[in-house]
This record gives sequence, structure tokens and C-alpha cells, in this order.
Amino acid sequence: METWERLRRLDTERPWLLDAVLAALLFTGAAVSAAVGDPTRPPDRTYLLLVAAGAAPYALRRLAPLPVLVVASAAVLAVLAQGYTSAVIGSGLFLAAYTVAAWRSVRQTVLAAVYVVGLLALLVVVAPEKAEFGEMATNAALFAGAIALGRSMQDRRRTTALLADRAELAERARAEEARRAISDERLRIAQELHDVVGHSLGVIALQAQVGAHVIDDDPAEARASLVAVSQTSRTALGEVRRILGALRTDSEGYRPQPGLDDVDDLVEELRAAGVPVELRVVGSPGPVPGALGLTAYRLVQESLTNVVRHAGGAATTVTITHGPDSLDVEVTDDGPPVARPAEDGDGRGHGQLGMRERVAIWGGTLEAGPRDGGGYRVHATLPREEGRGR
Repeated sequence: METWERLRRLDTERPWLLDAVLAALLFTGAAVSAAVGDPTRPPDRTYLLLVAAGAAPYALRRLAPLPVLVVASAAVLAVLAQGYTSAVIGSGLFLAAYTVAAWRSVRQTVLAAVYVVGLLALLVVVAPEKAEFGEMATNAALFAGAIALGRSMQDRRRTTALLADRAELAERARAEEARRAISDERLRIAQELHDVVGHSLGVIALQAQVGAHVIDDDPAEARASLVAVSQTSRTALGEVRRILGALRTDSEGYRPQPGLDDVDDLVEELRAAGVPVELRVVGSPGPVPGALGLTAYRLVQESLTNVVRHAGGAATTVTITHGPDSLDVEVTDDGPPVARPAEDGDGRGHGQLGMRERVAIWGGTLEAGPRDGGGYRVHATLPREEGRGR
């Protein structure tokens, strides 16, 4: 098998080399056949020259198949005209006709077929004793079979090349899909980090501000603020490590992503920082997909972070409504009408852009803007059907 593969590789790289070997074998076979077939008349110089002229063109069989067919057939006709045997050198013409059909266009194949018909007709004139009906019919059938086999091999070769191209395109598509998946995962991780770091830094800044304000008048309150800063920073650091740990191949130390059950801890964290937050749950909490719960948690987290940043820790209400077909998340506050991320530029800050992307994954809707009675409102509707948005 290894030797066969080497021969195929050599044939692909240097086709003329094996064709030259074929020409030498044809010449040798014709000479031996003439000597064995009629011992009383060994091959003379004329015969050997004619056979050499008929065999030599096969060294260029695949480089110029149609000219090879013409030149080789002329030599065969000369052999027959001189009364010599053409048993071996004549059989090479079938190979020449096959090569034209296997490696050249339909037009050249038709020309070769027409030429073969003319060649058989000319054989009647050159060597009428060889032109018996049975022999002519056999030669015609062999030429027709050689040409048909050549076209079949060319079609097969094209089909194989087409399948190889399709396989390569499919492989490229899989590679592109893998790169896209990696990019999407990086975006998801960036959003997770933004939510965690943004929320935690906002809470820490508020706690530090409270501590600095009361450090002279109420050292105990200042100490409590510093403890809260320490706890919040450690929690945020642990969550950042957990998110980045998803990039590792091992699962040691892995903890599940937060969900709706963790909103209570989020609210308590802000209450400890001095932000009056009320949590309301409407409806009967049923089973919620983990990814949907994570989306709801991040929406609440980003909304509360904006309250800390832009509303000075105003009174806030978080309402989570469990419906039969959707999960609604609403965060309202009574803060001053200052610019929020939703009102900057085209109405999308980085945080809100992340929220919109999360909601879009579920085919939901997001509304964010100032309230008529003052303050700010963020309202998201998330269909419970997973993956509905994309």
C-alpha cells in the first residue's frame, strides 16, 4: 500500500516519467511479440524503427493525448502496410483514445472519435486482409469502450474534486462558526465583568462616601462602611475570578452563575450600603431556566448600579412578575431627573447596551427612561421560551 501511494504521488508530480516507462514497455512488448510470434522472421531494422516511432509518442501521452493518438496510429498503419504484426503496438491506440477522453474536453474527445472512425476506414485500404468484419467490429467496440471509460473517469475525477472543495468549504464554515462562538463567548464574559465590576464599584464608592462623611461624628458608622467596602470588594473579586475561571479547562472551584434566587442578596447588599431598596415578587415563581434567571439578575444588577451612580442612592423598588408566558423585571426609583445612560447620545450607554443585548437574546423588550412623576424606570419583558429571540 505504501509503495502504491508513492507511485501515485510520483505520477501526480511527474506524469511524463511513468509515461516514458510505458513507451519503453510498448516498444519492448512489440519487439518480443514479433520475435516469438514468427521465429522464422525475426524483427528487422525497419520494423524496430516503425515500432519505435509508434511507441515513443506515448511518453507525452497525458501532455498531448490527441497528437499522440494521431502520430502513433500513423506508425501502426505503416507497420500494417509493410506486412508486420501490430498485436502490441496497435493495442496502444486504445490507451491513446482513452487518454484523450479522460484528460481533454468534449470537443477534443469528439475529434478523437471522428478520427478513430476515419482510421478504421483507412485500415480497409491499407491492410484489407486485416479488415474482416469481425475484427473491425471488435476494434470499433474497443475504441468506443475506451472513449466511454475515459469520459467516465474524467467525470469521476471532477466529482471527487467537487466533493473535496465542498469538504474544504464545510471545514472553513466550521472554523468560522468556532471563531464566531469564541467571539460571542468573549462578549458574554465582557458583559458579565462589566455588570459585576460596575455594580460593585458603585456600591463601594457609595459606602466610602458615607464613611468619609461620618468619620468625624460617628466613627462606628464609618467603621461599618469600611467593613461593607471590604465585604463588597471580596464578593466582587470572587465573582470576577469565577467568571474568568470559565475560560479554564478544569472545573475546580466552579460555582453556578447567579439567578433569581440571588436577587435577595443583591438587594440586601445595597441596603447595607444605605440604599433603600424594596423587592416585590408578583405571581407564583415557577421553574425558570438558568440562563433566563441569569439575564433577570443582570438586569436588576445593572439597574441598581445606575441608581447608585446617577440617582445618589434614591429609594428604589424592584418588581419581578412571574407570568405564564413571560418574566417581567421592573426597577423604578424616585431620584432626581439627571442624565442617565439611556439619555446619553443615541440613548444607549454601555450598560444599557449590554441589557438590550441580553433581552434581545430572548426576543423580549426593554423600556428605559424617565418617569412622568419623577425618577427613572427600567422595564424588561422576557419570554419564557428559551432561545426565542435568535
